[in-house]
Amino acid sequence: MTERSMIYKYLINIVFPNVCPICGKIIEWDELLCADCIEKLPYNDDKLCSVCGKRRCREHSLITFDGVYTLVRYEEPVISAIYELKNGESLNLSEFAALKLAAEIKKDGIADKIDIVTSVPMNWRKKSDKGINHADKTAGFMAAELKKPLGLFLLKKRRDKTVQHKLAPEERMSHANDVFRISNKHIDIKGKSVLICDDVYTTGATFNRCASLLKQMGADKVYCMAIANTELDEKG
Repeated sequence: MTERSMIYKYLINIVFPNVCPICGKIIEWDELLCADCIEKLPYNDDKLCSVCGKRRCREHSLITFDGVYTLVRYEEPVISAIYELKNGESLNLSEFAALKLAAEIKKDGIADKIDIVTSVPMNWRKKSDKGINHADKTAGFMAAELKKPLGLFLLKKRRDKTVQHKLAPEERMSHANDVFRISNKHIDIKGKSVLICDDVYTTGATFNRCASLLKQMGADKVYCMAIANTELDEKG
């Protein structure tokens, strides 16, 4: 965190006290979560596949990304905290996940391979309505932690009213293929390795499509990062 951002956080806390996004408890201005919630979060374990990021692997030959990092399971109280993040009410969980996952990426030796950090895009109209793309913020935190350039205009998403999480797993890939595109504002990423960030990793349809597009643009490797990981496609 830069000195400027620390001062900003301190001043904002005077008017809007900092609270833990998990339990709502007031915490110090420079904290992200309370100590109890940090200990009790439903962290992912080492049983996740290092390639597809799930306990029950899908067909790896169909995966276009080169690895995925997630911090916690998508269950309460994480779900409520992510809704707060989506609505721009609190970025604390996003920053906390970036801090923890950046450490994992460094430990695995992946950090040195990453050239640029980006995010899963949001349609410009929806972003204008919300005032924020939470994935952009997560990418910003990751870029700062990894000391890498941030590039938010590699991909774009067309306007779409379909709610992705309500689709059946087999419908998600078709939908992702339809809505995500290469941005005409993109920079040259030929031969580079990209880290793409989002909030929740479900079936991988979004990451798969985005990684495919980034590789069409010349990216050598694409790694993915999400705050939470669902088990939606692991049941049955």
